Amino acid sequence: MPIIRRLLGYLRPYKWLLALSMVLMAAYAVVNGFSIVALIPFLQVLFGDAEAAAVPLAAPAGPIARIEHFFKYDLFAWLSTDSPVETLRNVCLMILGVYLLRSVLGYFQNRLPALMVERIQRDVRRELFAHVQGLSFRWYQKTRAGHLLSILSNDVGMLGGALQTGFFNVGRQFLEAVVYLILLFALSWKLTLVALGILPPVMWIVVQIAGKLRRVNRERLRSLSDVTSTLQENIAGVRIVRAFAAESHERDRFGRDNETLLRQAVRSAKYGLMGSPVNEFLLSGAIVLVLYLGGRMILLEGELEPGTFIIFLFMAVRFSEPVKFLSKLGQEIQPSLAAAERIFGILDTAPEVVEAPRPVAVPEFRDRVEYEGVSFAYEDLDGPVLHDVSFSIAKREVVALVGPSGGGKSTIVDLLPRFYDPQEGRILFDGIDLRELKLTDLRAQLGMVTQETILFHDTVAANVAYGRAPDRDRLLSAARAANALEFIEALPQGFATMLGERGVRLSGGQRQRIAIARALYKNPSILIFDEATSALDTESEVLVQQAISRLMEDRTAIVIAHRLSTIQRADRILVVDGGRIVEQGTHTELLAIEGRYSQLYELQFAHLPT
Repeated sequence: MPIIRRLLGYLRPYKWLLALSMVLMAAYAVVNGFSIVALIPFLQVLFGDAEAAAVPLAAPAGPIARIEHFFKYDLFAWLSTDSPVETLRNVCLMILGVYLLRSVLGYFQNRLPALMVERIQRDVRRELFAHVQGLSFRWYQKTRAGHLLSILSNDVGMLGGALQTGFFNVGRQFLEAVVYLILLFALSWKLTLVALGILPPVMWIVVQIAGKLRRVNRERLRSLSDVTSTLQENIAGVRIVRAFAAESHERDRFGRDNETLLRQAVRSAKYGLMGSPVNEFLLSGAIVLVLYLGGRMILLEGELEPGTFIIFLFMAVRFSEPVKFLSKLGQEIQPSLAAAERIFGILDTAPEVVEAPRPVAVPEFRDRVEYEGVSFAYEDLDGPVLHDVSFSIAKREVVALVGPSGGGKSTIVDLLPRFYDPQEGRILFDGIDLRELKLTDLRAQLGMVTQETILFHDTVAANVAYGRAPDRDRLLSAARAANALEFIEALPQGFATMLGERGVRLSGGQRQRIAIARALYKNPSILIFDEATSALDTESEVLVQQAISRLMEDRTAIVIAHRLSTIQRADRILVVDGGRIVEQGTHTELLAIEGRYSQLYELQFAHLPT
């Protein structure tokens, strides 16, 4: 099965641990089987078969016959003395030693697989996280955050269960079954053949149930993701829920998802539990048949000693345990395989934005950025968002993008760091197509301050120096230039203060100034401001605008703004409407032509006194 083979590939880095684990499993299986046949000398002493067991016999031919000779005659000969009591003591000490060795081997044969499973889960989480970091923004737009969280937490844990159950436990149970089977044949090959006759119907039942169970668990995991996503969205949007008194609506929404999960879980349990009672009955029937035939062999035919038959029964019951495990394997492993499918589904998703095989390094920004005939469309929208957009930005030039909402302004700037690639046209960075540049070098030249300020659950210092080692002097300089130093120093621990998730302990203006300080700390060549002041009150806007003005000094900047007052000093203003650049020029030039910019300006400032 391809999924199983792919899962086993994660064992490759741990091949030496795996080899040692297999050796320990084999040793445990042998000692575990021996711990049962070690009871034969005890029964020989207890039931008075010592004299028959002590009769020296020539070693028979064939490996099975030699094993039978060993535990029926040789073992007793090694332990026996002239005194039955002393022989009993030796037998008991031998049994104690065997069980001690079995316990030690049992611990390590379980410990090493558990260690490997934990490491593999870590490796998968790391691979999954690294992979989603490289996926395109389009994938994030289509994927619910709760879905991804469910896979990273729940599904990765279940994948570890697939390895534990589907490989290590199978290996352990298989080895034990082989040892038990050899010993059963050595005790009585006739009764062993009778017992094995039950395996074909058991395996048929397993195959029938496994297919249904896997399909059901695929749906169950999808329902679990929906529940996780709804919960995550509710927690993130708790202010809106309370403000709109929508608690009842959210309970109903969560209730529907929860009921769907319940139905899928019930179906999964139904199929998962269906095979066990049937298999138990078939195995019990086999044991009853062995009891009857074994009793006849003792009472009528004299082919079997009572002590040997007792050990055979005990061994047969122990043999049924790995058989039951293997028969239930299909049901046990199907949820884990369904989880593995979802994990590999993400890992197999190719990023849309890929780096060139031999990317060009970008040491610094020297001349200009040029958009040449750029058109772009989102796959879930009808028609392109940008139509044949062409313009350039020279070094140290401040260019503003204005226009109605939905016109394509944010899409234009999102193409520069290659969050997306245009379907037509190209964007040149110092004369080189962005698709030929090294991504990390390109993005190192850019700094972004957006309307939605994202801060992390970390210290102020870590947020300002995000992705870099905090330096005290640079932190102070960046915070001072962003008009943020005063309120940062007023925090309980200053730069060491934890901000909480998404910076909830700060006001909107404070969060925005932290974001500006972060951009200053990075010291990029090109700055992008996307509606950086639109959600702020007047006082905060003034402070942020002052910080932005300092930040843009002697830098190249692209500014998106609805408030035209914030971009009147821009070197050039581009008016974007319907995915096209319909006008461009300075503030004064655009007002003079009385076009689209003039209309936007009049709408914003017509109410002010002249």
